[in-house]
Amino acid sequence: MNFELFKQLGIALLLSALIGIERERRFKGAAHGSFAGMRTLTFVGLMGALSYVLSEYSMAFFVALGVGFLGLLIASYVISSRKSGVSGATSEMAAVIVYIVGILCGMGQFVLATAISLLLFALLYFRDPLHAWANKLKDAEIVSTVEFMIVAFVVLPLLPDQAYGPFGFFNPYIIWLMVVLISGISFLSYVAVKLFGARNGIGLTGFFAGLVSSTALVFSFSAQSKKNKSVVNPYVIAILVASSAMFFRILASVAVVYPELLSRLYFPMIAMGVTGILCSLFFWIRGDKTDEDVKKSLVGVKNPFKLVPALKFGLFFAGILFVAKIANVYFGSEGLYVASFISGVFDVDAIVLSVANLAKNGLSSNVAIVSIMIVSFVNTVSKGVLFLIFGNRRVAYRICIAYLFMILSGAISLLLVF
Repeated sequence: MNFELFKQLGIALLLSALIGIERERRFKGAAHGSFAGMRTLTFVGLMGALSYVLSEYSMAFFVALGVGFLGLLIASYVISSRKSGVSGATSEMAAVIVYIVGILCGMGQFVLATAISLLLFALLYFRDPLHAWANKLKDAEIVSTVEFMIVAFVVLPLLPDQAYGPFGFFNPYIIWLMVVLISGISFLSYVAVKLFGARNGIGLTGFFAGLVSSTALVFSFSAQSKKNKSVVNPYVIAILVASSAMFFRILASVAVVYPELLSRLYFPMIAMGVTGILCSLFFWIRGDKTDEDVKKSLVGVKNPFKLVPALKFGLFFAGILFVAKIANVYFGSEGLYVASFISGVFDVDAIVLSVANLAKNGLSSNVAIVSIMIVSFVNTVSKGVLFLIFGNRRVAYRICIAYLFMILSGAISLLLVF
């Protein structure tokens, strides 16, 4: 018995039935029904799977079934549109995708078929919210979306991922990636505020951005906070959450490269991360504004895509890379602490991975741990200074106080493990 064949046909039936159920429910009680409900779309998915299975014997089956399906689909659309006077073709297009899903199941591409089916189901099921959201979009938001996509998906892939200049400090791809990161955080923050409300949206942005680059988030939010001076605690919470996530990200990086360092590194890192989370909870509990107050203060943010601050950050990043390269070249391994200090001003990931790799290849564990702690301390301080310079001072003061507690907890924990 060919169990693989039953698996192919069974999954095709289940996925196509899922779409069929949505169409059946959508047009229940409507004056004009859908061209295809649960049974029809199940047949369509089964036909797609069978067309591929039979193609192993002859491509004529595959072509004949495909052409026959499209012919029936077109004829059904013409007849139903004339009867009902409705020219929409959503169900017909869904049927085409279901047929393709059936073919994918016949090919054994079950993950891709499932992903496409779930995406199609979501697009069909959430029709009304999607239409409402699209109608609320402003011209500036649409233009900003296009601009961000050009910067991220057109310009970035065209840049060479190669080092240039003295000491190989200038990498166009990496620097522009930082520009994309900064502008992306600003853009996603705007979208999150629109979808989840101002306080929750900014907080969610802080958490997810912290998994990538808390320094980039600080730079992005510093510019925003200066324009929205009445908003304080939401920015404080987001930045503290992002900064806390950085310490757990460091542990994850070390665990991948050289897990032996974790025995003495995890205690100070977790101490700083937990302290940051507790501070963010403190500011969350004593929130001085309602969500509506925050939302009103953000109404003036008309363009979610800000390229100029992102470009400034890219230049800043290039400068720090240049200084760090010089320190490495002229001081060598003896200058590891200096390099850690300089690198920590901007970024933690590159130097943490480098130090962990050096420890794996013979560097003293004590030197490696101290270097990583220097990076984390300096990066935390630099974020506070960065916000003091570019951001809202009320936000900056609260962040700096929390950072002080985080550094103290880390320093005390480090002394305990040495």
